[in-house]
Amino acid sequence: MIKKFILEIYAILKDITLFTSYSHKYPTSKIFNKLPYQQLRILFDYFLTKIYQMKIAKNFHLEKKETLNFGKKNGVIVNENFFSNKEIEKLKKIIEEIIGNYKSHNVTLEGSHLNKDKNSFSKYYYLPNYETKLSHIVSDFYKILYSKEQIMTQLKFLAGICLKKKEVSVYISKVKGELKSDDWHSDCFSHTSKSFIYLNDVNKNNSPFCFMKKSHSNKYLKTLNEEENSKKIFVANKNKNFSGDMIWNKLKDSKLKDEIFKASDIIECIYPKGTLITCDTSGFHKKGYSDGKKERFMIGLVSHRGSMLRKFNSIMYK
Repeated sequence: MIKKFILEIYAILKDITLFTSYSHKYPTSKIFNKLPYQQLRILFDYFLTKIYQMKIAKNFHLEKKETLNFGKKNGVIVNENFFSNKEIEKLKKIIEEIIGNYKSHNVTLEGSHLNKDKNSFSKYYYLPNYETKLSHIVSDFYKILYSKEQIMTQLKFLAGICLKKKEVSVYISKVKGELKSDDWHSDCFSHTSKSFIYLNDVNKNNSPFCFMKKSHSNKYLKTLNEEENSKKIFVANKNKNFSGDMIWNKLKDSKLKDEIFKASDIIECIYPKGTLITCDTSGFHKKGYSDGKKERFMIGLVSHRGSMLRKFNSIMYK
């Protein structure tokens, strides 16, 4: 009994201390799973993100402003032919050199198989931080990648936070077949962003990225869904120590899934190579169907989540 009391006090202090942190996805204490802890965090984040997006949008001409506001409304921005075929082929040539000898370029490889099927795999090559010492090959990769400011602009805008390139995690991925990311899921309760650049043509059979438009901004359903998932995580995590990145909000486990589907429009990103897709991954998304015949080859960029305090500073300062 005393041990449970001490653990609960510890959990309460942890939840209070990490209230503004986006890495702290769910409350760990029993009391904050009963009180509107997560609801308040969603409301604060929504407000801060909205103010920052207004600040960013006013600095651009009408066409770019309309593109950003479309992303704000729907949670996803699709840029076809963002990179030319010539640029994509140059990137692919550099990438093949990087992954062919990834250890010498300080690149980390992560991968998994959902089952024993050799045609089902994921390979993620995480590049070293932009501001660290880079090999000339990786440096050339970054020069092409960041030659267009629009990538960083869209990541900042949808995340609602002022990002630096060193705060963006970049990876090269090859995936094929059935994977865990095939389920509809949300990464975090807060507005956050990822970008994907297709290095090959993606059709309905080779894992198109799928997103549920407006699922990122429906405060009513998001609050109910997060509250529901928070309680499930609390029960499942009683005797375990899940880190933030191990916790996904899976839609299939929610009693609200029918309502969320009804309130959202699904976009299946079937586009040619060179397409840039930027999305708010607080909305529900997944890797689409794969028949296991052709891999999806792409570059991914993941924004640093930071905290509400960091978002507040992004509003106050450039």
